[in-house]
Amino acid sequence: MPQGVLNFSVEGTNESLTSNAGTILFGEYLKAIKIDTLCNTYLPLAQSNRGYKPFEHIQPLLLMLHGGGRVLDDLRMIYHDKALKETLKIKRMPISESIGKWITRHGLQGIYGIESINRKLLKRHLKRVDEPLVLDIDASVIFSQKSTAVTTYKMQSGYTPMIGHINGGFVIHSEFRSGNIAPADNNLSFLKRCQEQLPKDKVLSFFRADSASYQATLFNYCNTHHITYTVGAHLDRSVYANIQKLKTWETLQIKEGTAHHLKEEVSEFIHTMQDTDHAFRMIVVKKRVTPLLPEIWDMLSTEEKLNLEKEHYHVIATNADESLSAEDIVRFYRKRGDTSENRIKEFKNGFNLSYLPSSNFISNAFYFQIGVLAYNLFILFKHTLQNSWKKHTVATIRYKLYHLAGKVIKHSRQIVLKVQKEFVEVFHAIRERIYKASLE
Repeated sequence: MPQGVLNFSVEGTNESLTSNAGTILFGEYLKAIKIDTLCNTYLPLAQSNRGYKPFEHIQPLLLMLHGGGRVLDDLRMIYHDKALKETLKIKRMPISESIGKWITRHGLQGIYGIESINRKLLKRHLKRVDEPLVLDIDASVIFSQKSTAVTTYKMQSGYTPMIGHINGGFVIHSEFRSGNIAPADNNLSFLKRCQEQLPKDKVLSFFRADSASYQATLFNYCNTHHITYTVGAHLDRSVYANIQKLKTWETLQIKEGTAHHLKEEVSEFIHTMQDTDHAFRMIVVKKRVTPLLPEIWDMLSTEEKLNLEKEHYHVIATNADESLSAEDIVRFYRKRGDTSENRIKEFKNGFNLSYLPSSNFISNAFYFQIGVLAYNLFILFKHTLQNSWKKHTVATIRYKLYHLAGKVIKHSRQIVLKVQKEFVEVFHAIRERIYKASLE
């Protein structure tokens, strides 16, 4: 027996133990909303009756990504978890090498199949949305040294996928793009593709994006289709000249009666672009910036402050009517920091999509779409959790739920999952909501 610092010993057991008791609930949710049927319907089937079904490839990937796995080899954690497999009735599972080959073999078909599955899930998500639909789009960068990766606008090799989020963070559409495609390329066609994903009874009301979408063709399309756009604008010569003519500025309020701590001011003017078929509002946010620490700033005279103070401008283009004030537009636009930018960080970092398994571009695109599916399922699965958990990231849910210890036993031909007593009611409540989800 090896020596130890503390007085305990280590022994083996043949009992069915798991460190993924909460992940079993996610696996049950997949069955409840019939992801197995969707995968076996929209993804390419094996040519032999003895081959693995599509869901037998996808299920381990979804469980692995939700559990925090980073590379395909991490699938072994699912493969060797007998308690999890027994509870979820996973009778057979391909090894990681086989799943990697399956992704490569069915890359393009797989991409279209995942898009169809996400379109079905979108209908389920929109049932819980009772407000106007807002589309946020943004490009991201996945740095990579794969042979198919090329230099991005950030001067490192990688890929630049475009991602569109609808209310609540659901990824309505995404495109895995080569690194040399600029964030401003094909944004109008991307917007149209996002619209195509919506059910016939749903209409897009708002479009929100950064300055990469500051394009006349996109503005014309939104105006024609009655979509209110709020897009970061370019501070070019003509815009700057109009800013210098502004005489009236209002202090930007973060909430009623409270001035913003950066002492921002807001104003607006009417602007147009050469190829737009309409004029639009240009909202201007002025920030006064100083390079000094607040303690030093307070020691300076008024004259010294005026000499050091610099003005920075940020401009937002919008076709919103006068029912929304300039302040309303600024507050609405800044929500994309959470609804788009933070969601992309959660998507990439929470589900380890910064890792791509192959040097084949199409294979990586398919794997990326599987990551999108895993993320969207997480957005849906959070509706089964208690209210205080619904804003948690996937990393927090792993800590609080997915990676709880459990023991699986068979009793009177039934499978029993045992967890600590303090979590029993939590599991019961989640399972009850999962059952209700299966009836939708």
